[in-house]
Amino acid sequence: MFNYLSTGAQASETPGKGHGSFAIQQITAGTLVACFGGTPLPFVEFATHDLERRNRSIQVDHDTFILGPPSREPGDSINHSCEPNLGLVSATRLVARREIAAGEELTYDYATSDSAPYDEFDCACATPSCRGTIRGNDWSQADIRLRNDGWFSPYLARRIRGLATARSLTKRDAERLLAHFDENPHAAILSALRTTTGLLHASWATARALLTTVDVTVPMQASDASSYDEALSWFNETRGTPLSDPS
Repeated sequence: MFNYLSTGAQASETPGKGHGSFAIQQITAGTLVACFGGTPLPFVEFATHDLERRNRSIQVDHDTFILGPPSREPGDSINHSCEPNLGLVSATRLVARREIAAGEELTYDYATSDSAPYDEFDCACATPSCRGTIRGNDWSQADIRLRNDGWFSPYLARRIRGLATARSLTKRDAERLLAHFDENPHAAILSALRTTTGLLHASWATARALLTTVDVTVPMQASDASSYDEALSWFNETRGTPLSDPS
C-alpha cells in the first residue's frame, strides 16, 4: 500500500463524487487520519499520466507532485471541502482538525496543498462557504488563507509568509537587474524572483516553477540565453507584480 487510512475510517463510493472516505467511529482532534504516498515527479513528467491517477495525487512543492499508485487505495480517496474536518500537518499527512463524528465524510481543503491547476473542478461540498469552483490559485485568496491558517503544506506556508515582505520591483531594482544581468543573468533573475515573492532563500528550482506559473520560460541550462532574456523582459514589463500579489 502506498497510502495510509486510519482504522477509524473507511473508503467507499460517494454519490456525486465518485469515491470518498468516512469516519466509522468518533475521531478525536489531532488524530492522524490519512497519509499520501506514491512517486515524486516534476510537473512535466506528472502531466503525462492519466487524469484519474493525477486526481489521486498531491502537490508537495512548487514543481513536485506525489503521483498516486496505479490502482485506487483507501488512503487516496479523500475529497475536497471548503469547510474541511482534516488538515495537513506535513506535505502528506492529514489529521483531524476537530472532533469528527461517526458517519462524517473525511475532507480537506485542496487549497492547502495545491498551487498548480492540475485538479480544477466544480465543487460539490454544498457547505455554507462553498466557493463553487476549485482552482489552483485558491490558496492566494485572503479569506481562504485565514480560514486555513496553520493547515497549509510547508511549501505553501513559506509562500504565504513571504507575501508579508514580497513587493514589486522598484525603478532602482529594475536598474540594478539590468546592470547585473549581462555579468550573471542567473543571479540577477533569481534576485528579482526573491524580491517579488518574499522567498529570500528560494532556489533556482523554485524560481523556475514560479516563473512558469506566469508563463515565463526560464532556462534549464545556464547557456539558454533566450530564456533569460524572456525572464528579464517580463520583470521589466511587469515589475514582478503577479508574484508579489498573486491574488
